[in-house]
Amino acid sequence: MRAIAWIFGGLVAFALATSFVVVDETEHVVVTQFGKPTAVYSDAGLRFKAPAPIQRVARFDKRRLFTETRPTELLTADKKNIVVSGYISWRIKDPLASLRAVRTREFAENRLVALVQSELGSGVGGLAFATLISKDDERGGLAPLEHAVRDASAHTAGDDYGIEILDFGVTRLSFPPQNLQSVFARMRAERSRIARGYRSEGEAEARKIRARADRERDELLANARADAARVRGEGEAEAARVYADAYTGHEALFRFLRTLEAYEKALNENTTIVLPADSPFLDLLVSKLPSAHGGASGQ
Repeated sequence: MRAIAWIFGGLVAFALATSFVVVDETEHVVVTQFGKPTAVYSDAGLRFKAPAPIQRVARFDKRRLFTETRPTELLTADKKNIVVSGYISWRIKDPLASLRAVRTREFAENRLVALVQSELGSGVGGLAFATLISKDDERGGLAPLEHAVRDASAHTAGDDYGIEILDFGVTRLSFPPQNLQSVFARMRAERSRIARGYRSEGEAEARKIRARADRERDELLANARADAARVRGEGEAEAARVYADAYTGHEALFRFLRTLEAYEKALNENTTIVLPADSPFLDLLVSKLPSAHGGASGQ
């Protein structure tokens, strides 16, 4: 009798323990009876149900969840292979549909990733690579592709899995490793071509600037020389006029002074000059000079 009492007490305790359902504010709870849903609780609180194994509980997280998609190699409309990976933001919208279709989060993530990658492959296949990397968000870039994939996937996910796709984004867009070297080589060749063009334009402009500077320099020098010659001529003319005015009426003194200047420039202690006796250059040396008292002196 005591053993039966212990067994009965244990069964009662188990029934009581499995008759209460604590619903957390972060989850949906679905109560099933022999595999068929009988109740859905989404508000936090304490609920009652029939003890197990008559009724069981399935729990689903109702918070916003994030799932990363694995890198996938896709082909663009212009036949370029690219590697794309991204993320999915989602949450359980219909716990009954999710219970029937996916049951667990892992299975739900696998279904979502497969669905999104299928739509992503279709979207990338209809766009050229240049459109994907364009900075114009209205005509190209990743934003239109991300929105298209999200909208196309959300319809199927909501109807078939009871899941609401909140957002989809691309986290990586690159070339496959085997294509990187050829891509880098083309990029280097293109940059080299552009650099050569810039250098050629710069050299041509430099030649123009040098030619213009040389022409301006020659013009300035020619003008300066002309001005110098004019000023020099004017100065010499003025000097000649001044000399002429100064020595007017004193021609003998002028000739005397000029002869002394000539002697000073031509003769010094190391100079030997051989001239005929009747050379005009010797006139002053061999002629009679006036004395300091106005008289005459010998040679």
